[in-house]
Amino acid sequence: MKKRNGVVLFVTLMMILLLMSVVSVFLNKTKESKDKVTTIFAMNQTNAIMHNLLSYISEVELDEYAIFFASQTAIPLNFGESNVFFRLESAQKLINLNGLIRASMKDNLVSDTFVLLLLRYKIQEPGFFLNLLKDTVDEDTENRDSTASEIILEYPTFRNTKIYNEIHLSQIVDYYFKETGDMSIYEVPFDTLFTFTDSSIDLNFISLELMEILFDDINQYTLRTIDEYDDIYEDIEDMPFDAYYRKKIQKGMLGQSFTTKTQILNIEITLLYLSQFESKIHFKYNIKSKKIFDYEIDEVLIK
Repeated sequence: MKKRNGVVLFVTLMMILLLMSVVSVFLNKTKESKDKVTTIFAMNQTNAIMHNLLSYISEVELDEYAIFFASQTAIPLNFGESNVFFRLESAQKLINLNGLIRASMKDNLVSDTFVLLLLRYKIQEPGFFLNLLKDTVDEDTENRDSTASEIILEYPTFRNTKIYNEIHLSQIVDYYFKETGDMSIYEVPFDTLFTFTDSSIDLNFISLELMEILFDDINQYTLRTIDEYDDIYEDIEDMPFDAYYRKKIQKGMLGQSFTTKTQILNIEITLLYLSQFESKIHFKYNIKSKKIFDYEIDEVLIK
């Protein structure tokens, strides 16, 4: 009898454990469903709020002075049930990589400038990496300089004629590493050096490091004067370049054109909705046309 009771107790315990596991799975699935619903709600709410906020931004007049002061700190804004913090900065303060590569295909001095830049970061085969970039921008189907650098021959889906964005550039970087084993290529801060948008460089916002690359034959005093200037220059004519260099800059150099008027902004927004979620969004904004592009929700954090 005791043996039978023991078996019954064992079976009962097994049934309870099985039931508990089923309940546990059910509760986990319910939580997952709830989280998904909350995330979907947060995404929809973020887009709805951003739609209204973008209408507000389009009514604000943003000139060079406004960009200069607004880029110094995050700007708080109470927007209905949301707290919004947005940062804006000129999107025209980096080197146009496509313009630089196209110029290097015509002028060896531009190629030398790019190679010297890569050598700053101890790249072992800068010429090979430059050839990869040239072959990507070029429309040819032959290997450049008899170097096996035509990625499109190995990857038929690889896009040619220009470098489109950071993801596209990362494919070229990965290919370079695969062929050379040179880990130093991943130390190059491409995101703080280059843009892929065809726009002029605003000399009011360019960094000292990039000025040293672009204007390597100008004395350091002039470049530091521009970098430390605590106001904006209305025109290139107002900048402390001599007549010879002002003419070069106005004509364009190293595949770049220059301005003192920003037209395209990078805008980053942090959106806090009640105590429910936090969203981070970024996009580009054309001041003249009042249109946005490259809009992306980077993350949504459920509270």
